[in-house]
Amino acid sequence: MISDLQEQSRFDEAGRWYLRLRQEPALEISSEFLDWISSPDNARALRAAEMGMGALTELNASPMILDLRRSALKSMQRAGAKHWPSRSILRLAVAAALLIGGVGAAGYFYQLSGTTYTTGIGEHRQVVLADGSKISLDSGSEVNVDYSGQTRAIVLDRGRARFDVAHDVKRPFTVTADTETVIAVGTSFNVEKLQSSVLVTLIQGRIVIKNAATSGAAKAESDRKPVSLVAGQQMVAAADKNPRVGAADIQEATAWETGQLVFRGVSLADAVERENRYTDHPIAVDPVVADIKVSGVFNAGDIGSFVSAVTSLFPVQATTDSESDITLQRRS
Repeated sequence: MISDLQEQSRFDEAGRWYLRLRQEPALEISSEFLDWISSPDNARALRAAEMGMGALTELNASPMILDLRRSALKSMQRAGAKHWPSRSILRLAVAAALLIGGVGAAGYFYQLSGTTYTTGIGEHRQVVLADGSKISLDSGSEVNVDYSGQTRAIVLDRGRARFDVAHDVKRPFTVTADTETVIAVGTSFNVEKLQSSVLVTLIQGRIVIKNAATSGAAKAESDRKPVSLVAGQQMVAAADKNPRVGAADIQEATAWETGQLVFRGVSLADAVERENRYTDHPIAVDPVVADIKVSGVFNAGDIGSFVSAVTSLFPVQATTDSESDITLQRRS
């Protein structure tokens, strides 16, 4: 349970962030701020600070407030004080927000809770959310959207998606895939969920990625420091391995949006998993050949060309069963 003292400390910190952001807007894409704002409680506190400052501005000219200010000034003069303590101003701002907004302030925020968007085999789909953010879904993908007054939370359940995030410094936009959570306030990035890993590619802006493991062996990994990416970088996170960050080929990373799949030294298993998003007859891969590295450019859904290329260039053969399902295995 959070004590009143802890809650007040959170509001004080939110007020300090509000003032810092007013003076230095560039801080909103700093890893320090993105890490702090990723907490729904912190986001709520920052919203309250903003509302409070606005409320104080509106109330400043009212007769009641003018009387209060005159009384306060007289009290400070008697006490020898020269100025309002900044912490007192911040607390007054929060109180004003609660006073003005009350329960009705919740109406200021729109709700979009528990909405799921999916794509079928060979289907691409773009979804425009209530705040103007866009989600572009690859074939065979699924996301769950949960908006609230404090956060914009997305879960990528399967597949791949591009996120073009509408700017809102007080409501972080988060995308979770497995144990990885991407935190942004206004930017563009790809997230892809594979069986073996999660890939995050930053197209524009800046993001922070936190590990959200809560149990088992992965719990220790959740203690790692947040990973910060700048435009043109990619993070690959795999189980039981430290995340890898490196330069990304943005054209390659976004080729799927125009119907192409580009592989540059990826494992056969990962290449097949991506191809399988575009077919009703998934290709199976024998573990013996799963780690073979493949490269090439293919039209999404052209399974025949992919299988033909793999079996021509590598010691791999394709067998087809009575259901027309293909298995790639070592050539005998």
